[in-house]
Formats: sequence, structure tokens, C-alpha cells
Amino acid sequence: MRRVKVIGFEGSDVLVSLADTEGADAEIGRIPRHEASIRRVEHPSEIFEVGQEINAEEIGRWDEDRLCLSARACENPALRSFLLSIERDQIVTGTVSEVHDFGVFVHLDGEPDGLCTGFIRVPDLTWSRISHPSESVEAGQRITGEVIVADTRSGQVTLSLKALQEGPLTSSSARVIRSQ
Repeated sequence: MRRVKVIGFEGSDVLVSLADTEGADAEIGRIPRHEASIRRVEHPSEIFEVGQEINAEEIGRWDEDRLCLSARACENPALRSFLLSIERDQIVTGTVSEVHDFGVFVHLDGEPDGLCTGFIRVPDLTWSRISHPSESVEAGQRITGEVIVADTRSGQVTLSLKALQEGPLTSSSARVIRSQ
């Protein structure tokens, strides 16, 4: 996380300087409009003012080594702290909140109140062929899954239930294939 100072706007992007650098030596960065906030706004000037200091996460460099940042990744400190505490391949538990044809939302144990951070894509639900996720899970059901990614920019933890299930090639099948 970096502390930056808003120095202006270029189109719908926010221009910032690193707060710990001054004058001609100040490193200039950019926060693209879609990285300004979790909230939908027409223009970042609705939420930021020139001279305001904010926290932002470095997400890369582009165009002659210019710094690219995300303010949305730091917008909710409790959410950021929760997401940074979760690692890839970690086993987590939660309660299914909603089941949709595109995937499943899960309230993860320990997440900040009022948020729903877990998501399971349909292909990560089961090894079995299903027509709809409701064939695999239902709202209110407790689940245990493996973390694929915890992303501060989206505020979401992508999970896999399938990773914890025996696959089509069981360990005994795998031994037979290897011994041939």
C-alpha cells in the first residue's frame, strides 16, 4: 500500500504523486477510473479532491514506466486486511448466500460484517456434470473450499469446492497409469 496525493485529473483518470516525494523528484502515477472506487461514479472528481492524500495499491507500471495504482483496493481497510490474511490453497469455510446460473456467492467465516466476499464459479463446484449450480449447493448450506485467489481490487475470494473432491482420476487410477 502506498500513500499518494491527488494532483489532478486526466480524462477520467486520477493523477497522483507519491506523498513521500516532493518537487521535481516526485514520482507521478495514475489511478484509472475503474480503479478509483468500488462505488460507481461518473468521474473520480466526485470522490477525490486535488491535494487529498489517499492510500492506493500499486498494480503495475506502463507507458514509459509510469506507476499504475488502485484506490479501490484500499477503500475498505477491514476488507483489505481480511483479504490479505487469506492465501492461495488455504482451506476456508462459509455459508452459501446466493446461487445463480453463473456461480455461487458465499459469506466466508471471518469476513467483515455486511459483506459477501466468497465466489465459486460453476466449473469449480464439482467434477460432475451439472445443469445448474443448485444441483450442487443451496442457499444456507455450510461449505468448505480451497482458495484460488483473494483479490483486494475486486474485494472477492474465488473458491473451489472441486479442488477438495476426488477427481475422475482417483489416486488408485493414477498409480495404474504411472505403472504402465
